[in-house]
Amino acid sequence: MARGILFPAGLTVLTIVVLVHQICSAEDCPPSTCGSIRNISYPFRLEGDPENCGDSRYALSCENNQTVLNLYDGKYYVRQINYNNYTIRVVDPGILTANDSFIARYPLGYDNFSSGDPYDVSHQNIPSSVVFLKCEKPVKSPWYFDISCLKNGVYSSDSSLSHSKKYTYFLFSSYTGVVEDLCQVAQVSLSPWPWSANDDLRNNISCTAVRNELLFGFQLFWYQVYCESRCGRNDYCYLNAENNVTCNGNGA
Repeated sequence: MARGILFPAGLTVLTIVVLVHQICSAEDCPPSTCGSIRNISYPFRLEGDPENCGDSRYALSCENNQTVLNLYDGKYYVRQINYNNYTIRVVDPGILTANDSFIARYPLGYDNFSSGDPYDVSHQNIPSSVVFLKCEKPVKSPWYFDISCLKNGVYSSDSSLSHSKKYTYFLFSSYTGVVEDLCQVAQVSLSPWPWSANDDLRNNISCTAVRNELLFGFQLFWYQVYCESRCGRNDYCYLNAENNVTCNGNGA
């Protein structure tokens, strides 16, 4: 089922006029570039771009030749911006700090996002979350995956999963209700997997597969910026199956 946003009642005609003006002005702005991201265009803008270029809510920065998204007090490296399906793919820098790192420095979950935010985590294909746990004793469960490829089976001293808990596991968000005795959830991070219990891949999971997927990053949707100029303030706005911004509701 598609997810979307319901507009705040306070949205005014003046706001809509300003947004339309920004979109029109953006046509005069050449794309910006930082590192591997070669086409930073409306609604995105790079710090230092002319004020009429892009939307300030979608500002990006360029740090050490890396395109960076600052969101909810966190910093994420941009891997791709897709203007066809309104997504931006980002990775947490904590995943990149070491060859055996699985732990996000700025973990994001569904609770971070709310209606009216510039970004959303899903519309039709609901992504999963990876749940990391620390346990005092070994766990025998079909839902718990042992992170055995970490050095000595424990996390580094700067990890949220270190301290006295020796056994570390992960599971998917669908199974957070089966936290075993003497275990506790240490972190929940967004994942690119829309996995289910019936996935064949789940039965062949490995530490390498988990890390590679986390390195790939996760997607955020930014179609909301177009909802404001195309829909009425009481409309429900979402992406349809053809990735078109769609309005459904009572209008203005």
